Amino acid sequence: MQENKTLKAVLAIIGGVVVLGAIIVGLIHFWDDIKKYLPGCCKEDDDELLEFDDIEE
Repeated sequence: MQENKTLKAVLAIIGGVVVLGAIIVGLIHFWDDIKKYLPGCCKEDDDELLEFDDIEE
């Protein structure tokens, strides 16, 4: 009976790490889209992008 509890605990820890990793990867992948919806989004970044576009032209 003890082995069953140990196995469940190990699988629960591994599952938690996998879910946490998936959340982190999702945040990294969609960070630019998520930033648009956050209050207080930095408008300076948008201005800098426009400046760089003008330099290339």
